[in-house]
Amino acid sequence: MDLRVIVLLDSNILALLVEPDDEKLSDEEKLAKESYQCTKWFYQLLSKGAYVTSSDLCDYEIRRELIRINSKSVRELDKLRDVIEFQKVTFAVLEKAAALWAEARDRSQSNKVKENIDVDCILAAHWCLLKEEYPARQVIIATKNIKDFQRVAECSIWQNITYL
Repeated sequence: MDLRVIVLLDSNILALLVEPDDEKLSDEEKLAKESYQCTKWFYQLLSKGAYVTSSDLCDYEIRRELIRINSKSVRELDKLRDVIEFQKVTFAVLEKAAALWAEARDRSQSNKVKENIDVDCILAAHWCLLKEEYPARQVIIATKNIKDFQRVAECSIWQNITYL
């Protein structure tokens, strides 16, 4: 495993990676779709030796919705688990996430922290612990929404993460 760069995928990126192809679209339309572009980006990262990972909690967040809508994409999510490692949600992760949540709550001047920041805090906790474990490595969260992470972790919109 090459750990020069560690890319931690947010739930919204997992959703793009498992989005089914729309048979009705032309090849040109398929190539233009964000899910196609994201999948291409993902496999380029892997082919260049990046260590790509996500959280079991991100899997849960996507899987529950796929099950609810009875999507065949659950199989795609299962296949993705064969390609990348998913970080376990351990007590150390939860402890760090709780500290990040409390910090976010204290920083919020209006005291109206987004209600559903738990998954974001847990993913940020994974980032923190990976950064501690591999201090010489770049660890970055790939997401579609950097505002959820930018105060506590290195993150970027997925299209902006390149690895040579």
